[in-house]
Amino acid sequence: MASVKLAAALALVAVCAALAATPATAYPPPESCATQGSYFINCLRRGFGERCCAMVENPRCFCQVEREAEIRCVPGRSCPSRGGIAKVVKIAEMHLSCMRNLKCKRA
Repeated sequence: MASVKLAAALALVAVCAALAATPATAYPPPESCATQGSYFINCLRRGFGERCCAMVENPRCFCQVEREAEIRCVPGRSCPSRGGIAKVVKIAEMHLSCMRNLKCKRA
């Protein structure tokens, strides 16, 4: 009877050791803030507006996006097809929810 308990305990220890030795799920490293910011701006240029806020995983990265960056040809604004200067809007003028109330540290 004691040998059965000992065998069961050893089996349990072996299973726990095997589980502890398996590597954790490997998640890809997060994108840099510069990369996330470029995804955000490219999304805005395509005209998705508020939905572009989901392109940035870390809210601190919004602090690195230039609020004065110009976005050309945003839906709702006319963009001449030829011969003129395209309409331009600044990110700050878009009033996106993700760009409001940012707590950014200034250097």
